[in-house]
Amino acid sequence: MSFLMSNGSVFLTTALFSAALTFLLIKLHQSKRMIVIGKHTVPPLGGLAIFISFWSGFFYLFPTLLFNSSQWMLFIASSVILLTGIIDDFVVLKPYQKSIGILLAANIVYFMADIEFSTALLPAISPDVFNILSYVLTIMWIYFVTNAINLLDGLDGLASSVSIVSLLTLAITTYFFSLSIRIAFLTMLVLLAAAMLGFLPFNWYKAKIYLGDTGALFIGFMYATLTVTNLKNASFFSMIVPIILYIVPLFDTSYAIFRRLMTGRSMIERDEDHVHHRLLRLGMSEPRVVIIMLGVTSIFSTLAILSHAYPHWRNYILGLAIVIVILMFITMIRLSDTPKK
Repeated sequence: MSFLMSNGSVFLTTALFSAALTFLLIKLHQSKRMIVIGKHTVPPLGGLAIFISFWSGFFYLFPTLLFNSSQWMLFIASSVILLTGIIDDFVVLKPYQKSIGILLAANIVYFMADIEFSTALLPAISPDVFNILSYVLTIMWIYFVTNAINLLDGLDGLASSVSIVSLLTLAITTYFFSLSIRIAFLTMLVLLAAAMLGFLPFNWYKAKIYLGDTGALFIGFMYATLTVTNLKNASFFSMIVPIILYIVPLFDTSYAIFRRLMTGRSMIERDEDHVHHRLLRLGMSEPRVVIIMLGVTSIFSTLAILSHAYPHWRNYILGLAIVIVILMFITMIRLSDTPKK
């Protein structure tokens, strides 16, 4: 706690730096000095401000990790994600082309940053078998979560605000309830939330700048890799917590997969039938939809904290979370009858 308190000014500076960079990107776009391919009425490169401010803050606090650590390889992998997002924002990559960038970054962190699921999660499995499972699970988790937040980024302030709540809740549960705390990991969570807080005022309705794939892919990728990093020597329950905290984008993506399997539609084509699209078709305003989905995220974040604070009630709390997810699933099925305008 003393480390976080003593470096509070760095977190504040990270948020202010992110806000300043975001403002600069907006002004560059308005002055036509930003090179933009296509017709973007709103600049789509908000993720660039988050990326620069986040990594600047981290390497300022941990200069010894520069060029000589798994964090440096994570920086390289996140740069691959950033570049993939920038290209997609301006050229519009095909789904398989975007997937190549995500999978390349995921393999970098697995093989070069030693970020993978721990054998402590399934101790009874032989090391050879688990090495295969660990690779598949790590790559799938990173790919799925990275895409999930990208799909959620359909309304002003939605993906960024949901991610801020999830990141801060993960930081709280890590600090107060983990048996061992890795300062670098905890710092990354707070710094990423701070960078996004600086960006959020410009992204709220009506947005002056978008995350774009540049930001959505980066945020999803960082959340996925950081949660895997935190699962070293963790329990099975610890693996459930990141899912609970990111339930909104993960549920949205999971239901999209289910919907497309049931209707025989392509798994990779874009559509406008996600949770926020369906709520909009009910006549709700964009800010109201964002508040509702942020409220759902806050409910699950509270359940995650309570499950740590009251371990003897953990099964009941997780049961309640499952019931809420089932209700969400039923609600989505009923909303499927809402006609498109």
